[in-house]
Amino acid sequence: MKGLAEKQKVTGFRLVLGYFGVFMVLVGLLTGIPMIIPAFYHEEWHALPIYACVTAFDVIVGLVLYFVFIWRKPRMRFVRHEESMLLVLSWLLAILSGAAPFFIFHLMGRTLSDMGFSASVFESTSGYTTTGLTLFRDYVGVEGAFCPHVLTFHRAWLNFVGGMGLVLILASVLGSSGGGVSLYVSEGHSDKLLPNIAKSAKLIFGIYLFYAVLGFVALIVAGMPVFDAVTHSMSAISGGGFSCRDANVGYYRIHDGEFLDGWIRPVNSMAIEIIILVLVILGALSFVMHTFLLRFKFKRAFNDSEIRFFAGFVLFGVLIAFFGALSYTANARESYFDGAGEIFRQVLFYTVGSVTTSGFATTTSDGTHFMFHLINVPGGTIYMGHIVILVCTFMMLAGGASGSTAGGIKQFRLVAIFRSIYYSLRYRFASVHQRYPKLITRYGDVQEIDENMAKDAYQYMTLFLGLFGISMIVVLIAGGPQYDLQSAAFDVASAISNTGLSAVIGPDFVAENASGAALVVVWVYTIGMFLGRLEILPAAYAVANIGEEAHHFHVQRRHARWEAMKEFMKGE
Repeated sequence: MKGLAEKQKVTGFRLVLGYFGVFMVLVGLLTGIPMIIPAFYHEEWHALPIYACVTAFDVIVGLVLYFVFIWRKPRMRFVRHEESMLLVLSWLLAILSGAAPFFIFHLMGRTLSDMGFSASVFESTSGYTTTGLTLFRDYVGVEGAFCPHVLTFHRAWLNFVGGMGLVLILASVLGSSGGGVSLYVSEGHSDKLLPNIAKSAKLIFGIYLFYAVLGFVALIVAGMPVFDAVTHSMSAISGGGFSCRDANVGYYRIHDGEFLDGWIRPVNSMAIEIIILVLVILGALSFVMHTFLLRFKFKRAFNDSEIRFFAGFVLFGVLIAFFGALSYTANARESYFDGAGEIFRQVLFYTVGSVTTSGFATTTSDGTHFMFHLINVPGGTIYMGHIVILVCTFMMLAGGASGSTAGGIKQFRLVAIFRSIYYSLRYRFASVHQRYPKLITRYGDVQEIDENMAKDAYQYMTLFLGLFGISMIVVLIAGGPQYDLQSAAFDVASAISNTGLSAVIGPDFVAENASGAALVVVWVYTIGMFLGRLEILPAAYAVANIGEEAHHFHVQRRHARWEAMKEFMKGE
């Protein structure tokens, strides 16, 4: 009887589809959140039917899948990387749902943006992965923009939800008994704040919302209008980099001292940049570190090997970039900056933005574009020099802390690699009688570096750099004359590390390169952002598991046909 009961339990692809239905409902409800914006901007009510349709589709289909496959049915636990399959399917659903409003508006001819299918998927992927690369045009304040408040809020909301964690939301709903923990771990998380996944999720949500509200209030005081403060606070704490203004954070530098949109305080661009820097640094720290900081356990937090490496890495990168930019501007015929103080301000913003993989930008060529104008600028001028580009590229690849909203290889993996190299060299030159413990401080506790820790770090860095190299080759081949080795390395690093700074790719890239090759570059970045956010392996496991399921289904069908044929022959 027990064996019969086990067979009746839902398992395999049916189990994945049932839980996928739950996620569809959640994504549908999250996608519908921008429908609140027309309540404040009545002229943008045209967006309501589109969002309502996307939300209704996700919710209805999700409920059907849930009731058909797992409702009131005993369920097995996930096996053979089935949680990775659910993870990838859930991310693909979220990306397509996020892209749907852009694409539908484009089909209706109601938007200035050339947001075809490829561009819409690119934008949604960039949002949910908290990257910040963009092909968008219809910003607040842009003449003729269609529903700019709804669409720019939609982009910031994608950043916010992606940073908070799509999988964390689903895992908290599933709980420990429903496979929530294995699903959460499958996305690369190892930060267990509390034994219970639901309680951990509530704590993370609370920390995340607390910082977002704090950032919102601070930006209001610094002179941002209310809507701008909402969108920038959401994008900053998530490490996303999307802005509601076409010149990104550079917009407030252009309008420094002015009163925007009738707001009661003048713009203080310096204060705005400092607030955003604080928010992106907080977003790049592990949520475990936040529990120490909010409980005033500063010594325990700052003794962490990852935090120390992060601080030293940022300081070293800022100094190298600053002196590189200073040297360049001293020898350049035309200087874009006014003095060393201005150079340091810019370098600090970009280097910290690179290592936290946030992607906000302050330099602009003409006030209408917010890309990182180091290479692709009028006249070909490189404003801060090659050293700054090189430093930012390395910092993007390194990324922020593990268990944070940041992307990249992650600082803890680098710490594990460097420590393993150090101890390897130390043992090599030590006598046979000397033994040194291989110690590392993790989340306030001293522990030994085991072989698996170092091995996993080496393996992931190899995979990540392999993805970086392959993507660079494709971009150099398909990207045309706009890309050289340096700009390709910069943009690819930005995409796969989920940063968003750009040397070439932007709103005009597809229009200026009207060919299939330009779309190849767009899809290389889209795939790179996706794999970088999922940390590559879950996607590989999901593909392998889908292949196994397809093969198993094929074998079952072939066996069933053979059995049917034998029965037919017996009847004859």
